[in-house]
Amino acid sequence: MKRTVIGIILVIVGIGLLLSLNACYTENEALNKQRQDSVNLRTVNMQRAEALYPAPTNENFPIRSVLVEYTKRQDLTSHPWYTYVFSDTGAITHYFVSTTLPVSTNAFLGATQTIVMPADSGTPLAMDAPSLDGIYYGGSGSSSNQNGWIFIDATTNALGVIYGCKIMTFDAPLMLETEPQLITISPTTK
Repeated sequence: MKRTVIGIILVIVGIGLLLSLNACYTENEALNKQRQDSVNLRTVNMQRAEALYPAPTNENFPIRSVLVEYTKRQDLTSHPWYTYVFSDTGAITHYFVSTTLPVSTNAFLGATQTIVMPADSGTPLAMDAPSLDGIYYGGSGSSSNQNGWIFIDATTNALGVIYGCKIMTFDAPLMLETEPQLITISPTTK
């Protein structure tokens, strides 16, 4: 009798599993058809759009040319960069000449994240990596709200950081009625 009851229960469970699998298959089938119809419609619309307005074939690539020139000029040594600092009202208050383009304080020499495999799970986690200065920063510093610009003054070789300012930088001086910000190093007092 026990075997008969167990057999009936197993048959009922088996039928239930088959019905639920069939329901999942039918539901997935409907979703797959809906997705495929959506993709087909988008493909047809894209073909119509391209027929009306075909993509042009570029010949000059001026935007790429600017990026290439930008990359080349970043690589120049002993090349002055004129950085103009704006006030909160948008007026240029002063400028300084640096040895390179100013570098964001959110830039790093190494990766800011590392993948860690926790001992208690098989799921890898992306974690903040320590900075090269031996300190952990929120988001490894890359998401810092202390956005600043690092530069080396061309005249004094002093390293400076400007925080919270809007700047623009050129590799030639602009014709403006503003004075350079002269940076001097104070004598060492003992």
